[in-house]
Amino acid sequence: MRIRTFLLMAVFAAALTSSASGQVATKKFPWQPVGGVQNIDVATENVVVGQVVFDLGSTLKGTPLRKSSANVRVRIDNNSETDEEVGVAVVVFDAEGNVVAAGSNGTKWGYLNKGARTYYDIDFSYVYRRLDNAANFIVTLETRAKGTKSSKPTNDAPTPEPTPIP
Repeated sequence: MRIRTFLLMAVFAAALTSSASGQVATKKFPWQPVGGVQNIDVATENVVVGQVVFDLGSTLKGTPLRKSSANVRVRIDNNSETDEEVGVAVVVFDAEGNVVAAGSNGTKWGYLNKGARTYYDIDFSYVYRRLDNAANFIVTLETRAKGTKSSKPTNDAPTPEPTPIP
């Protein structure tokens, strides 16, 4: 009976740990920016992406680089009671479902303080040429509260030995 109670408590503790390690929210939106601005709502508990501002940009001319200045500016509010590690990704699709722009950004150093607002600029540096065909986009928000451990994926399958080259 003691072993059963112990195992039940261990499973419960593991469930709490895994749920506290991080959260993810993803939503799809129709492409409807007005002057580049579109209000949205993607939230994990109390961290919210509330607005995106698209800039279709242009290609840098007169240089050997073929990099675009196209980007999206994402507004993030941390309405929680803890500092948060934040990551956000934006993927833009055309009407046929082809990706026409993609990028991500997030907390690089420290945390987004509780009650704070920040803006992340996400560049569409190299996948941008068909951005004028945008029909919808997806925003994914990942958060992890300060003090929680990251959950690393595990692979229980044995690693195969490399095949020797004759």
